Parts: sequence; C-alpha cells; structure tokens
Amino acid sequence: MFAPAPSAAADLLLLPSALLDALSDPVLVIGPDARLERLNRAALRRLALEPGTALADLRPVLGDRLHARLHAALVGDRPLPPAPGDAGALVALGQGRWALVLPAAQGPAGPDLASLPADEATALREQLERLSHEHLHWFESVPVGLVLFDATGLVLQSNVRLAQLVGEVPVDLGEAGALLRGLLGWGEGVLDSLQPGDGSWRVCQLQESAGQTGRWLRARVRCSGLRQGVRRYLGLIEDCSAEHQRDQAEQMLEELRGIVESSPVGIASLRGFRVVHSNRRFERMLQVPAGEALGADIRRLLCTGTGEAADTAYDEDGPIGAALADGGLHETEIEVRGDDGQAHWHALSIRRIGPPGEAPQAIAVLSEITRLKTQQVELEHLALERERMALALGQQADRTRAVLDSVLVGIVTADERGRILWLNRSARRMFGGDLGDFLGRPLDIVATTQASHPFRRTVALFEALRDGEAVQFECQVQACDGRTFWIVGNAVATQGLDGRREMTFAMMDIDQRRQAEARIAEAQSSLQRIIEAAPMAIAVCDAATMAVQQLNHVAAGLCGVVAPEQAIGRTPEDLYPLEVAQRLRADFDAALAQPQGVTQREYMLRRKGVDEVWDARFLPLARGAGRVDQLLMVATDVSAQRAAQKAELEAAIAQREMLVQEVHHRIKNNLQGVAGLMQQAANRRPEVRPLIAEVVGQVQAIAQVYGLQVGNTGLLAVRSVVEAIAQSVQRTFGHPIELQLDQRDGAPAWVLPEAESIPIALTLNELFTNAVKHSASAEAPVHCRLALQADAVEIVIRNAGRLHEGFRIDHRPATVSGLGLVRALLPRRQASLTMDAADGWVRATVRLGPPVVRDGAGAAAAARQSSAPSPSTSPATHASARQEHGV
Repeated sequence: MFAPAPSAAADLLLLPSALLDALSDPVLVIGPDARLERLNRAALRRLALEPGTALADLRPVLGDRLHARLHAALVGDRPLPPAPGDAGALVALGQGRWALVLPAAQGPAGPDLASLPADEATALREQLERLSHEHLHWFESVPVGLVLFDATGLVLQSNVRLAQLVGEVPVDLGEAGALLRGLLGWGEGVLDSLQPGDGSWRVCQLQESAGQTGRWLRARVRCSGLRQGVRRYLGLIEDCSAEHQRDQAEQMLEELRGIVESSPVGIASLRGFRVVHSNRRFERMLQVPAGEALGADIRRLLCTGTGEAADTAYDEDGPIGAALADGGLHETEIEVRGDDGQAHWHALSIRRIGPPGEAPQAIAVLSEITRLKTQQVELEHLALERERMALALGQQADRTRAVLDSVLVGIVTADERGRILWLNRSARRMFGGDLGDFLGRPLDIVATTQASHPFRRTVALFEALRDGEAVQFECQVQACDGRTFWIVGNAVATQGLDGRREMTFAMMDIDQRRQAEARIAEAQSSLQRIIEAAPMAIAVCDAATMAVQQLNHVAAGLCGVVAPEQAIGRTPEDLYPLEVAQRLRADFDAALAQPQGVTQREYMLRRKGVDEVWDARFLPLARGAGRVDQLLMVATDVSAQRAAQKAELEAAIAQREMLVQEVHHRIKNNLQGVAGLMQQAANRRPEVRPLIAEVVGQVQAIAQVYGLQVGNTGLLAVRSVVEAIAQSVQRTFGHPIELQLDQRDGAPAWVLPEAESIPIALTLNELFTNAVKHSASAEAPVHCRLALQADAVEIVIRNAGRLHEGFRIDHRPATVSGLGLVRALLPRRQASLTMDAADGWVRATVRLGPPVVRDGAGAAAAARQSSAPSPSTSPATHASARQEHGV
C-alpha cells in the first residue's frame, strides 16, 4: 500500500504515527524540546526507555557518536555526516522533530537519506511526501470503507467511511465488534486460503442488525502482499442496502403484475388520458387487440369499444377529465358489442391516485355486470306486471265493496263454521291472494301450525260471544305467498242481512313494528356487548345532571368503583374530589356547547403508582333533531403512544447533539490546519513571523474552545477553558505555566455561554502570550490563579517583570492585537480587566460575573426545559388544554 523507499528509515516519511508499531526496526521520535516523544513497539521491547526521557539520559543507550549526531541535529538543524560503523539513521520529520531508526539486528544500517547528496535527498523526500499525500487522499476519499490489516490482527490503516459503516475501528481486530470480524472473516480461518498476487477476493454480505430495518453490508477481502514475512490484507466494505431493497421491490413488482394479470376484472394504469399499462382482461373487455391499448387514449378506447361517436363524457372537460383534475371518482356503465353480436355490460370506475398536474395518474377498472343487468331488466318487467294486477284488483274491489275497500284495516267475514264469506282489499293483500282464492274456504288456511290460533277457534268464539261482543287477539298469519307476519285485531259477533250469525275480523299488520322492536332489542344487546368488551372506557351521562346512566368495566375502573352498577346515577361530585369534579363538569359544558362536533381532552391519571395518559372524547347525543339529552364519553389509554413520542424526541435531540459535536470537531481540525499553514508561512517570511505568531496563537485559542465542545453536551466550564488556553500557550512558546485552582465553598460550577466562550478564550490567550513574551526571566514560570467565587470568577495571571511609568489599561486603544485586542474583546457587562505591578511581578486580573458566566446547574436545567416539547406540539392541544388529575 506504500511507495517503495531506499531504506526502513525513509518509510517514516510515508507511515502515519499509528503504523510505526508495524516496523520491525526500533524507532525513537525526538521532539523540539529535546525529549523522547514516543517509541514504537520494537523499541519498547528492546530498550528500557519511556516517553518523556531527556536527550541527556539517552547517551548510555545510543552511544557517544550517535548521541552527538542527534544533539547536533536538534541544535543546528543539520546532522553530522554518518561515520563508518554508526548503528542508526536520522530522518527529519519537520517542525523540529527527528526520528532515529536503529537496526533490528547487528550490522550496517544501510543507506539513509542523510547519506545521499543534498539534491537527491531533497528530491526523494518531496517525491515520497507527494506519494504519501496522494495515497492518504485516495484512501480517505473513496466512497467505500477501507481497512489494511495484517495476519496478526493489527489494523494498519482505515478510513473515515469504515467508521461510519461499522463504528469505531480498534487497533487490534481481536477487540473489534462481531459485525466487523464477521465481514472480514477474522478468526474463522478463511483468510488463510488467500495468497499474495493471486487476485482472489473473499466476498461476504451481512445484515447490520436483526429485523427488517438493519442495513446490509458487503465486504471484499484479498491478500495485498507480504511485509517482513507477515501477510497483509486489504478489506473493502460498502453499504448494499439500496441494492437489497431494490431486489425486494422488483420481486414484489413481479408478484403484483402476476396478481393483476390473473384478476377477473380489467385493470389499466393511466397517466392523464394515456394508458401506460393494462392487463389482457382489460383489452378483451373493450374488444381491443393485444398490445394496442398501451399508449392509447382511454377516451378513444371507450368510444371504439362501445361503437359510438365521441361523446361529451369523453371530452377533456367531461366527467373523466373532472375526476382526474379534482381527484374524485368517475363511475359509469358501458355496453360493448362482442364478436358474436351479443351485448356485454361493464361497470367502469376511474379514480385518480396521484397529485394533480398536467398528466395525473389514475386507475381504471372494468368489471362484468351483464348477468346483473339482465336480472335487473327481468325484475323491472315483473314489477310492471305486478302493478297491472294490483290495478285490476283495485278496480274490482271498488265495484263491489267501495266503502270497506277504502279502509286500510283488513276486514274478513266468516260464517258459523268458520268459512270465509268476504274479505276486503287490505285483507286480501295481507293474505296474499284474490277474493276468489278465499271465498268459501276455512279461515285457518292462513293460520300457522299453532293449536290455539284464533283462526282455528272460530266455532268456539261463536259460542262464547253474544251479538255485539268483541274479543282482541294477536297472532301470526301464514299468507298464501309464503310470508309470515304478525297481526293484531278484534273479533266481533254480528248478524248478517239474511239473519244468520257472522263473525267479523278487523286486522292490522304489525309485522314491521315487531321486527323493528326485535331489531332495536338486538341492536341494544349488541351495543351493550360491544361496550362491555371494548378495551376503552365508555360512559353515557345525562346532559342535564351529568349523572352516569351507562358505563363499562374500564370506565368503572377510572371512576374508582369495582362494578359498573355502583356508578349508575352518581354525578362527578360523587365519584371524584371537588377539584377534579369541577374540571370534568367544565369539560362537559364545553362539549355540550358544541352539539355538532367532538370535544377532545387529555387527562393524566395515577393508578397503582403508575402515571397513565388517557385521551377522552365527548359527543353530545340527541333524539332526532331535538335537544341534547345525553353525553357520550369515550376514553383511550394513550400512555404507550406518548412514551413513544417522548422517546422519538429524545432520539432526535441526541442526533442533533451528535451533529453539533461533529461540526465542532471539524472546525477545530480546520482551525488547526489554518494555524499550521500560517506557521509555515512565518517560517518562510521571517519579517512577518512575530505578527503571524500572534495570529497563530489566536487561532489556536479558538481551536481549543471548539475542541472542548467535542464530546461535551452542555456549556463549557470556565476551568476547562482556562486550562486548555494555558496548555496551548505553553506548548507554543515552551514556557512553563503553573495553574492554581481556588474554589470557595458553595461556589457554583461556573460555565461560559456559547456567545462568550471565544472572546474570553482570545482574551486569556493574549494575556498568557503577553506574560510569556514580557517575562523578565526565561526560567521563571507564569503563574495563573483561577478563583471560583460565589458571585463571580476571578482569573489572575502573574509574570516576572514591571510596567512603565504611568501605565493605565484604560488608555490603551482598541486594536487587533495585544492589550488593545483584549479591551475590544472583553464583554462590556460584568467583565473587567486590571493590571498592576509590585515586587518585580506584573499581575493581570480578569473578573467575570453573570451573565458573562452562568451557573452550570441552572444552565443545564434551562437547556433541558428548552429541549422539552412545547404545549403547542402536544397531540391534544388542537382540541383543548391538557387536564391532569388523579384517581
């Protein structure tokens, strides 16, 4: 993966710091402060050294000659030429750092960059740096995850995309997660079959997590070569979730096409008036050859299928066009002549399924209704014949019994033996026959099989009744047309014109009333069962008194009673405390004020030590169009929904905080990069080095603030900002800075708001920089005391030196550097800066009070309150304010 180099020492120009451990040669990295910054793994095993060891302590390990070469390189920036027998090679890393490479075994170290001529060494270093930059840029810019590791499990290099796909990548694959190890095949023995140079790949595809929502990742691994006898492998990991979903979508589309083609109805998809897809059934119904419907105008197909000229229904402004424009439904019936000359009737339905536009999408469905149409014509013919027969019977009744036939009550006259003498039109309709069908026949021909039927007891009634007496009865009648219905009537004993006794029956059909009563009873029973079995609380209250008239077991539990019967007839004041009852009555009144709508409320209940959220809806009930006499309440437990909404909000907040931290991290890296570029410019232009050094310090201070915000979900602590700026200045100038913390009892955890963090950081950076630059002694450290008081924060910076006569900080003009910049950046409210000198020390005191600094506990509480959902986002606020009470 790395460009070839003349020796192991030259590889240091290409290898990142994380890959130094992969070298078999011991490597020592010496910093500009003449101390050992780090050692690779080979050096740790071979040498008894630790990071931070001074150069003077390395003489016994390196020897006099190698120690002298290293000292000369650090002081004069030019190493001594190597002498015969030197066991080590020096490589300049830039920025005052040198790398010392010791041979892994005894013998000559081989050629190094220092032994080459100056022009060849410079050209070789530039070429290696360009190749390293191009390699790293390619490695980080590819859209797939890349990882380079060896057979021991050491991760040599990985890019950012890999961390985005599988999470944090450890240095050792043995510490990696199961997903990464499964993708790379680590620990399974499958990588042993990959040989260097054979070009074979191991391909593996896994799902990130169980279930339908996990991402699908695909990994390809091959052996990239050998390094010092150890195999190296290159792994490529990419997200193939979209490809997997596309395959599933194509499979579902094929299944849907099969269902549409096998459907017994004709189905076509429209874009505007054009047919973009249709099944074969649709074409056969319209008598269209196979394939000609695709791309055709639906209006032309309908006109061709019906054999008619263009009709207004098929115009652009007709019903079809209106349905496509307004998103409605167009339904009609069309008649199509088949090849056999027979008429076929189809029901046409066109519905728009997409948004409106110049070519809206719609679905057209054709279903066969020829048999239904034929039956409809036959029924119309039968109805016409029946009307003609009824007219003829009516005319006959008008001629014979004009008066009695005009009444709606069925009247039947029977003789002493129970034979029918005459019956009027209403009775004939009841019995389902004509007059001739009943004359002379016994009355029990329309009676049911019941033995005590009144029509079977005609003779007994003659004997029991005297003339003029009547008896009431209610029974079922079996009509001649097969109908069975209920009647109610009176039986009266009378005397006919010929002097013989007759029995007259006056009857009324009450079958519809009985059926209605039965349906009402059945509906009430079904409604009661539904109410009792419903998982929601249902209650019906009187609109005037608010007394409970009906409720189920769930509502009884909310009312605090064991059985529903215990709450019947009780008012809210009888069931709840006074405060809760007043709220309920107010909600009842609000619901009654809107008789045509539904009123919604939310209640917080505490039952069995658990808070529950119930969504209640009130609906006024009225009989017909009259006044409201009842109020229906339906309440549903929505605790799980509210908990889910809260969890979703918390997840969104966590994602936002993660994004902000990533932005701060990127800003810090960019600022540090800018500082490095400015430092390089200062090295090339010595005449502007002091000015650029100040700007570099300011940029580093801003970068430190953004660095503190990475991984921090709250505001920045004042102590962290002061420590970070002090460490940054100390690293820049190499001058020691001692920090002292003085925290008073009861002092709050002071933090800086986001708007004040950068100005305060720049102010402290300028004060620390001035203290280091103007210090009278290079060895005397700069002292900083941070005092966290109960009402303010005080920062005192002292350095050895003095102020000139008549110095006053308030006479300093506001500039872009020095104390002028401090005066310009310092907040105007509750922030002050004073400077004085005494006993050979110069002291700068910065005092910050609220609102420049804030109490950390109060700021965290305010942040949590601002991130909580506002009342306007609650699901129930569109109906009313939330009501809370306990049972």
